[in-house]
Amino acid sequence: MNGIVIRDYEEADRAAVNAVALAAFAQYAGDFDDWPTFSAGIGRMADLAADGDLLVAEHEGRVAGAVVHVGPGRPRSAIFPADWSVIRMLVVAPEARGGGIGRALVAATLARARRAEAPAIGLHTSPIMASALRMYEAIGFVREHDLPAIRGVPYARYMLPAAGIPAALHNCTLHACRKL
Repeated sequence: MNGIVIRDYEEADRAAVNAVALAAFAQYAGDFDDWPTFSAGIGRMADLAADGDLLVAEHEGRVAGAVVHVGPGRPRSAIFPADWSVIRMLVVAPEARGGGIGRALVAATLARARRAEAPAIGLHTSPIMASALRMYEAIGFVREHDLPAIRGVPYARYMLPAAGIPAALHNCTLHACRKL
């Protein structure tokens, strides 16, 4: 997909980021217990900018995706060591999927983890998010262990050691990597 711009979040993006997050997760409404409560949290994705670097993908002048990079030492879930970088809430608008936006956003988080000199970058995801999981594994993330279910949905922790970041960036689309 040509014309992808990855940039830092601005407060003017709040409504668009939250809408993309809700649209991205809507397909899982039947999988999570207590979807109304879970989706209310998803719909506040922009609030994550308080504890991490919220990155936005723009395509054709519109917000088409977002992700949060939580650097070493910043607040995070206890499932991740404090010195790791963490990828949180990668979302791509359903109508924009398949064009490299997800890979471009992951590449941007990998570049930030490398600059932060994090010993590893981690994330958690679920097998129900099959296309995201395939992408993470193709980039080089490795499943470490199962995590407790989140609202009835199984999750696992994945990681990529810092030494694997250059190869992971190579595994990104060339277009995504040039945006760094």
